[in-house]
Amino acid sequence: MENDIPMLNSICRTTQMGCYGIKTVMNETVNRDFRNVLRAQLSEYEQIYTEADRLLRERGEHSRSLHPMAKYGSALSAKMRVRTSLDPTAKIAEMMLQGSTRGMIKSMHNIRTMGILDPKVSTLSKRLLQTEQANFNQMKQFL
Repeated sequence: MENDIPMLNSICRTTQMGCYGIKTVMNETVNRDFRNVLRAQLSEYEQIYTEADRLLRERGEHSRSLHPMAKYGSALSAKMRVRTSLDPTAKIAEMMLQGSTRGMIKSMHNIRTMGILDPKVSTLSKRLLQTEQANFNQMKQFL
């Protein structure tokens, strides 16, 4: 289908950003329950990324890595925001909520505009949206 590759690339970028964001801030909190939630979210993003990458490879494509400068800038900004906060856990939760919101918006837009997709790609895109929604709901309790 015509938009399978753009959708899969978008899923890869979104999940890479989620993984990188979580890895960047996970050690900035001492709250064990919060870390467990972050680990579970990281695992889900990794699973979705792996599936999207597999589907891309089946189509003769490869996922693109995030640009190193984008990763560096994101990490630097996140660590500064957390370390200057009086409540690092709440600050991380806030940033995760913002990231999940961006992910939900991107997913909803893609689902609406990309039209008919291979059923596997469609299912994966909906799974990412549901994951972003679940992540959002999990983070609210840590604000």
